[in-house]
Amino acid sequence: MSSQSIAISPCTPHVGAEIGNIDLTRELSDAQIGDLKQAFVKYGVIFFRDQPLSNEDQMRLAGYFGHVHVHVGGKGTASSPVDGFPAIRRQHFDKNSKRISGEVWHSDQSCAEIPPTGSLLIQRILPPDGGGDTLFCSAAAAYDGLSEPMKTYVDKLTAMHDGAKLFDAVEGKVFPRAEHPIVITHPDTGRKVLFVNPGFTTHIVGVDRDESDAILNYLYGHIAKPDWQMRFRWKENSVAFWDNRSTQHYAIWDYWPNVRSGERVQFEGEARPAR
Repeated sequence: MSSQSIAISPCTPHVGAEIGNIDLTRELSDAQIGDLKQAFVKYGVIFFRDQPLSNEDQMRLAGYFGHVHVHVGGKGTASSPVDGFPAIRRQHFDKNSKRISGEVWHSDQSCAEIPPTGSLLIQRILPPDGGGDTLFCSAAAAYDGLSEPMKTYVDKLTAMHDGAKLFDAVEGKVFPRAEHPIVITHPDTGRKVLFVNPGFTTHIVGVDRDESDAILNYLYGHIAKPDWQMRFRWKENSVAFWDNRSTQHYAIWDYWPNVRSGERVQFEGEARPAR
C-alpha cells in the first residue's frame, strides 16, 4: 500500500475490511485507486462509512475498476434502474414489498456468460431500529475447507446457472443462462473458488439429477457455514464494494415493514469464469 494511504481494518480472518482515510466523493489519485484495487482483491469486500455519494460519484468510482455493467435482469419489482443512470439499480424496500433482492446466498448475476466482476452498493435509508444487515462469505475459504476427495470430485464439474430462478418474472422475458465450472480460479489471486449458489445454480451438467441435487445442497450448506463469513451492519451512507468472483452475499430481510433503500452499480467482467 502507498504512503498516501488509506486506512485498512480487516473484519475477519477470511473476508472483509473497512477502509478509512478516504473521501469517495472526490476524484481519487492513482495511488488511492491502486490501494483500493489491492484491498478489493485481498479482502473480497471492502466497506466505507459516511460517504454521501451522488449517482455521478458511484459511476466514477465503478469506472476506476472497469466498464459499468447494465443489469441483465431488466426491470422488476425488487429493484429497478435509476432514471438517467441505467447502470444503477435502486433497491428500495418497504411495507409494500413482497420480496427483496438477494435474500439467498448468491454471486451477482452468475447466470450471465461473463458475470460482473464487482458490485458497489450504498445505503441511503436504514430501518430505525436496526436490521437489514448483509452477510458476506469467502467462497475461496469455503473451497479450501472442502475435504480432498470432495475437491477432486467437484474440480472438473460444470453447473448451469439460470436467471429465471431468481429474477422477477416478466411476461415474455428470456433470462440469461450460462454454464460455469463449479470451481473457478480467481484471475488475480490464483485461488480456487466455489462458484455455485442457490440463487442461480440449477443443476450439475452431465450427472443424474438426484446426484446433482445432493452435491449442490451439500456445497450450499458448506458455503453458508459461519467459519468463512461476516455480517456487515449498515449505517446511512455506508458503502460496500465486493468482488463477485471470490465472495457470495445474503441480504437479510428482518426489517419489514420499515424502509431500507439504496443504489447499486456494477462493473463488467473481462472473461468467463474459468478453472
